[in-house]
Amino acid sequence: MKSKNIILTAMLMALPSALMAQENIEKTFEALLNEKNVEIKTQHSLERDPETGKKTAQADVYDFEVSSPTGLSRIKAIQKAFEKDKDAAYQYRTVSHPGSDYMSLAVGDGKSQSVAIGKIKGSDYIYACFLDKDDPEKKYRYAYAMEWLEKDKKTQVRLAITYATTQKYRQSWKNIRSVIVNGNEINVDGQSFSLGSGLPFEIGSVFNSDSIFFNRERSSESWLSEFNTYKNLFQKNPDGTAASHYATYIYKLCKNAQSLEDVEKNMVVAEIKKLKAKTEDDFIRNLFDMSIERLKK
Repeated sequence: MKSKNIILTAMLMALPSALMAQENIEKTFEALLNEKNVEIKTQHSLERDPETGKKTAQADVYDFEVSSPTGLSRIKAIQKAFEKDKDAAYQYRTVSHPGSDYMSLAVGDGKSQSVAIGKIKGSDYIYACFLDKDDPEKKYRYAYAMEWLEKDKKTQVRLAITYATTQKYRQSWKNIRSVIVNGNEINVDGQSFSLGSGLPFEIGSVFNSDSIFFNRERSSESWLSEFNTYKNLFQKNPDGTAASHYATYIYKLCKNAQSLEDVEKNMVVAEIKKLKAKTEDDFIRNLFDMSIERLKK
């Protein structure tokens, strides 16, 4: 067995470094997953181009608890593996006890699916992104991440691997100069855009276009302040070009309203009902209805 391991090691050392970019991470992930861990849940998805059969999206997510000495040592080994492979990664980051900060790993084109890392309160996380060596166009990347929280002699762990387009490729849409929304032209200059009223918005504040993007869970005060801003903007011109944008952003806020207390949610529901009464647009009215439903959950 020892001689076989020596031969295997020699073969790996002889391979080009590009073929070994995330080899250490992959091996340590596999070693931890082979331990007798307490599984919480797993998630898997895979998409391929129906014509070429080429993979276009993939996500493998494992949530479990580790308590054995061997398993705990595997977690340390993964951290060291990230350190070993980081020079081959084009993105690498470690975060300790992020609190309310978390990040999302895009899956595929990132429009409909992503994997959250860092949402366990008080956890640490680490991630790295590597170009797919089998993609000659360098459009796709693999992302590897581990999140962990030590508590009561047990460690809660999330391992994630996602396959998606790179940030550079996903940002190529910025070259668009204008788009049409509900028959109205929106001018885009590559860094910001204007919605009829002339009010500019930074691209990053409206669209999640990055391969990896960050989010911050708002405090109730911050949430209410932001809601009030968009409520007032909508009230100024409920039939204007930007009205659907304001309504959409209000809906986005209501999908992430965990920080609000019940009395605050009830107040917001009352305000949304007032906004709904100001418009005859069915799309906007439906957005407000869905916003109210989200707040009631």
